Amino acid sequence: MSARGKRVAWPIGVGLVGVVVGFSGRSVLPPFVLDDPFWRAFWSGPPMAGLFAIVAAAIAFYPAYRSTRIGRENAAHEQWWKRAEWALGQAGSDNQTDREVANDALVALLSDATETEGAMIVRTIENLQGTGAARCLTEK
Repeated sequence: MSARGKRVAWPIGVGLVGVVVGFSGRSVLPPFVLDDPFWRAFWSGPPMAGLFAIVAAAIAFYPAYRSTRIGRENAAHEQWWKRAEWALGQAGSDNQTDREVANDALVALLSDATETEGAMIVRTIENLQGTGAARCLTEK
């Protein structure tokens, strides 16, 4: 059987099993009848609509929350990269004060860097200012 045939056969088989189980259950169990006016009004009226609205709001909340959280994390990471670009640019300066400021900034940025980003920063400092400066970065 081809992959397409399996994709078509699977839902049909599940549907047939569901129909068989449903008819079997219907013949074994007593009928479900809502004779009490309170329950009939509850299940078919505004209270149930309110519960469905609450469930729908809860279902819609999670994707919105997740999207916002991901956006916030991406914005924070983008700001980190802007700071890292500035500090790495200053690290290559001919001015000693600029290099010292860049080293201090890179030390602060290393705490939020991933392992790969941290290794990149340390390697860049090693290339631009010598291995002694990079060792100072990793020791702090």
